[in-house]
Amino acid sequence: MVAVQSNNVSVVNEALNEIHVEEEDYDRLRESIDLHHNFDQIGLAQKIEKHELLEMRRVAAYIFKKEGKWKHSIVLSKKDKIYKDATETISKSGDRCKYKTVVVGNPTIGIGHGSEALTYTGKKECFAWCLFVCYDLIRADVVLELAWINDMIDFAFPYLVQFIRECTRKVDELIKDKIETQKEVKAKEQEEKEVIAQQNMYAQLLPLALPAPPMPGMRGGFAPPPPMAVMGMPPMPPFGMPPMGSY
Repeated sequence: MVAVQSNNVSVVNEALNEIHVEEEDYDRLRESIDLHHNFDQIGLAQKIEKHELLEMRRVAAYIFKKEGKWKHSIVLSKKDKIYKDATETISKSGDRCKYKTVVVGNPTIGIGHGSEALTYTGKKECFAWCLFVCYDLIRADVVLELAWINDMIDFAFPYLVQFIRECTRKVDELIKDKIETQKEVKAKEQEEKEVIAQQNMYAQLLPLALPAPPMPGMRGGFAPPPPMAVMGMPPMPPFGMPPMGSY
């Protein structure tokens, strides 16, 4: 069956996983789970979550974490006091609002939201580990308050340095974006002013419009009205009577 497991057949995977469970070979069981996912993973986790062997229960918590069953995985790790696994599961979940009373330290470090974002009554090393792994889930003001109350500033200092560094970087980026925006606005305004100034310059260089010259025979710029023929008669001369025709 090991030779054909690469085909990732569910029947073969489940049979081999069953053998690994019976033999309590948790290393090969975890390897099988990672490499061949085609089987009832939740069913296997539910079957071994109460196994007498601690490492088997850790495999169950690992399967729940892989399947997104964060709360169930954390509960199992808490129960066995595997706080490292619980902390990593919380970090993997990326949810700061869901687990308000999760214990991830020894005896107690809780991660959640608001005033319950972090509580401490135990080892300082666990507190530092929690800050490192769950950095994105913990509010800086809660960390600073808790570290000051419990005399753990030294253990919280790496977290605070990283937090200040990120805040400084974000502020620098915002200032840079604002300066670039202002430069673009000023450049656009300057371009519009230059266009208007260029248009005014062209208007000043153009010659003034002159009246049209008078036509030949025009008096005072106006031409006499055209002669009109009345009843077929030729136009009258400027002076005297029109010529009489022969009888």
